[in-house]
Amino acid sequence: MKKFVFLFAVLLVLGLESKAIKVVTPEGDKEMETAEMAAINTTSLSGVVLDTETGETLAGVAIRFEGSNETVYTDFDGNFKISNVVPGNYNVLSNYISYTDNKLKNVNVSGVNNVIRLVLKKD
Repeated sequence: MKKFVFLFAVLLVLGLESKAIKVVTPEGDKEMETAEMAAINTTSLSGVVLDTETGETLAGVAIRFEGSNETVYTDFDGNFKISNVVPGNYNVLSNYISYTDNKLKNVNVSGVNNVIRLVLKKD
């Protein structure tokens, strides 16, 4: 059993070394090798999107960092999470059908608990 676990661990490490992972940086999207990623501390940004008037959560809202092509969408409860983010300051863009596009400027993403609340207003 120990040999199996060791072999599995070796194969896992070898498999991870050759994979490129897309990360978001303040300068834009970047692909990095797994070994390169280990040297950089990445974090994430999560949050919830609400309607200004009703306070209800909004599902399907597109969220991205300005300068990035990576877009995430809010789930049924209005929650989202952007992973593999290099710490820095970002402008967070959100858009949703029949709501005014929103830009939250200079959001500092660092550490482990980066949570924001976005509020969208109907057109």
